[in-house]
Amino acid sequence: GDMFIFDLCTGMRLGELLGLMVDIDFDENQLHVERTIGEVHDPDSPNSKWRLELGPPKTPASERTIPLHQTAIRLLADIFEQQEINKAHAGAAYEDNDLVFCTKLGRPQDPINMRRIFYRICDKAGISGFTPHCLRHTFATRGVDAKVDVRVMQRFLGHANIQETVNNPILPDTGRSQMELLADVVNY
Repeated sequence: GDMFIFDLCTGMRLGELLGLMVDIDFDENQLHVERTIGEVHDPDSPNSKWRLELGPPKTPASERTIPLHQTAIRLLADIFEQQEINKAHAGAAYEDNDLVFCTKLGRPQDPINMRRIFYRICDKAGISGFTPHCLRHTFATRGVDAKVDVRVMQRFLGHANIQETVNNPILPDTGRSQMELLADVVNY
């Protein structure tokens, strides 16, 4: 569930969350979206099994910096604390891939399994018709509700097809102050 809460704090795509590494800039309270995890198979061997692979984000605009508010920082601290516990329990079986969201053994999470977990959570809550991508839309909607500048939201989301984003550069400190408007949206 922590990954889904973090998604409500950042609006990241599922593959971006699963590809997020622990090299988060805590001095500046920001993360850099530089990679994504996706399922690929060998194109020369159509019968090969799918495997998880780190790759570049969806579009050049998807490579971005997202400021983190204090709720997201607290959540990451809890995630890293749990990872240390998992490492201690797993011992030599732990594969340290430097991923923020990984299995108890440090391996990459499978996007299909994460969707299944999300659907189970929704079923238990009596919610139907939601996908993990809806959390991204919820982040955007809450941003509009909190009066975050639309151009800043577009940058947070890494949208490539919005002309305003290209024509109106946003200063980094403006992004941070705008992200703070969202700090109270997620109660953690």
